[in-house]
Amino acid sequence: MTTPTAPQNAAHPRGNGRAALMRAALLDAARAVFVGVGYIDASVTSIVEKAGASVGSLYHHFGGKPDVFIALYEEYEARCSHAAAIEVARARESGEADPVSLFVRGARGYLEQCRRDADLTALFLGGDGPPGFNAMRRRVAAEWVRQNGRLIRAGERRNGEALVVVLTTVTGTAGREVAAADTDKRAAELIDDFCGLIARVAAD
Repeated sequence: MTTPTAPQNAAHPRGNGRAALMRAALLDAARAVFVGVGYIDASVTSIVEKAGASVGSLYHHFGGKPDVFIALYEEYEARCSHAAAIEVARARESGEADPVSLFVRGARGYLEQCRRDADLTALFLGGDGPPGFNAMRRRVAAEWVRQNGRLIRAGERRNGEALVVVLTTVTGTAGREVAAADTDKRAAELIDDFCGLIARVAAD
């Protein structure tokens, strides 16, 4: 199996030239502002000032504060999904076929990405966001459950439907704890611990 290529929006590269650079600058500035003060207290003015841009440029690229927040979230989710898919693909390339082992490898990739994006993990999993954001998160979580169900072949197990919900929920909660770890060493220890627990639960 070929290793998946990086998601197109992993580092804001939509289009080329000045427009793409401005979009990237606005997203980077929005990330800093949202992480610093939260969604509610963030302002369009603070974002564009940090980006060295105009209010009009933000509205041109995103439409408003809620839209730039959602764009950040979508890119974050794309990176998490890609990181999980990469690990599953690598495991399959090495000859691994056991569904539980593949799930654990994907969970490790996801958790490692949660650590790399620790600031955004804390922001998005903390529940702050524009109206409708939590509903969007629930839809994303439901899609994770569907994907994970296929990966562990939930339909072939007596408890498959319940198991995949439990495993997906535990992995998501683990991501928040990994992101909040005081040091990278502690985060790595937590990732090992969570993956070990997930493997034991899935194997029962």
